[in-house]
Amino acid sequence: MRRRASTLAACIAIVAAAACAGSEAERSVEAASIAQMTASGAIGAGAISSDPRAAAESITPAEALEHVSYLASDELRGRDTPSDGLELAARYIADRMAEAGVEPAGDDGFFQRWPYPIIGIESTQAELAITAGGRTTTLRYGADYAAQPASAGRVEGRPVVTGTATQLDALSAASGEIALVFLTGPADAQWVSARTAAAEAAVEAGARAVVFVLDPGFREARVAAFARELGITRRIVSNPAGIPTAYVTAEAAAEALRPAGVDLAALRSRAASGSLSPTPLEGVTLAVATPARIEEDARAPNVVGIVRGSDPQLRDTYVVVSAHMDHVGAGARAGETVIFNGADDNASGTTAVLMMARAMAQLETPPARSVVFLLVSGEEKGLLGSRWWVDHPTVPIENVVANINIDMIGRNHPDSVSVLGQEYSSLGPLVHRVNEAHPELNMTVAPDLWPREQLFFRSDQFNFARKEIPNLFFFAGLHEDYHQPSDTVEKIDEDKIARVARLVFYSLYEIANDPNPPEWTPAGLNEVRQMVGGR
Repeated sequence: MRRRASTLAACIAIVAAAACAGSEAERSVEAASIAQMTASGAIGAGAISSDPRAAAESITPAEALEHVSYLASDELRGRDTPSDGLELAARYIADRMAEAGVEPAGDDGFFQRWPYPIIGIESTQAELAITAGGRTTTLRYGADYAAQPASAGRVEGRPVVTGTATQLDALSAASGEIALVFLTGPADAQWVSARTAAAEAAVEAGARAVVFVLDPGFREARVAAFARELGITRRIVSNPAGIPTAYVTAEAAAEALRPAGVDLAALRSRAASGSLSPTPLEGVTLAVATPARIEEDARAPNVVGIVRGSDPQLRDTYVVVSAHMDHVGAGARAGETVIFNGADDNASGTTAVLMMARAMAQLETPPARSVVFLLVSGEEKGLLGSRWWVDHPTVPIENVVANINIDMIGRNHPDSVSVLGQEYSSLGPLVHRVNEAHPELNMTVAPDLWPREQLFFRSDQFNFARKEIPNLFFFAGLHEDYHQPSDTVEKIDEDKIARVARLVFYSLYEIANDPNPPEWTPAGLNEVRQMVGGR
């Protein structure tokens, strides 16, 4: 993953064409320009031009910084789904669309509400205690271990080390016992699949509980975030096992088991090599409780606006541009509340959609097709808001010809953005043509640079793919602040957000004006069907 270039290098590159667009002086000029356009009616009410270039150029770094600064502020407390902060974000988005002259296209004005039955863990009653060699160690929830809420009560019994999470057959040895399973590797999509499959296999084997021992690299700070993700507000379907399920750090488990002479590192090594047979830990007792707190159904918001098309034959067909407005909320770390502001993830993408909506609404002549601006919630909980919208669309889903989704475009190298899915349909070549036609954007359109991360499945374009709607995913890459409190506005490259938003705006304009809808390539559609069918 490439990091952002230095300010000096960026300025030198841009000076070759004009001036350093990231300078404070230019930002002041841009801010004054926005103020002037607002006063004259160019922003908020009234057309800019019938020329898409003028509309695109009204998308500025200063506007991007304004939106991100609010959406990623402490006031919104991380925009968890559901939360008061998310509601503030949704209202802000709806208000900005209304000011720009975008029409509401939800079920209730700009809003579409979707049901969110949730379950929380009673963290004060959660328990993971290990008795070994006559000594009992009570581990700390949110520091030494995380847990998923379960309907089953407290379980106490002997642990059986079955192996790694991928060695599912070995879980049969944990029937009537507590399965102790090594969960290896980074917390990527394969890791999630492995732990889910192992939890389900433990239930089928008749295990009374399952305790995963995390990779040694999984330290306390990450456990705090993981505990919040798993146990604070989750859908009722979040624990497919239904039995107490906990995730303990390797360090805490090893220390607690040492009085019984258990060498956890050696067991892990043997499990990884495939030479470990299921091993009951004699003289060891585990007590596990992950009690659930079931709450009333919440109703989470999506925000939907539309710019109606100008062509009588094509205006009832739609291009949807989407981004998720939610993030992962706030939590406790070292006894203090920390806020996960989510400036890049995904205040940056939300900002791009807001700016494009304003710019599109100011065109004297809108494009031929209608353009839907969709901001969804629940992405961080499993793409839930976008799933609801495609299954309960506010425009006829059969008339949606394309989707462009935007997630995390405000960091990393300033002059490149990855466009995932470009090889699957005619949208890929279109974006490259648009980019080549606008060299002033100084943007490189890259392919998926992180295929192992399976990013196609991790943002909202996936649900459009389920409906076989051609789509693209604009994404600038993960970084060290991903899902951390350090994903703050100070690290955002607002100039990059503005330039990516202009590129997407031009692409939307082309798609919406083309009388021929985008088409899958035969190989692309076949691959997407296989991927979607497997998920």
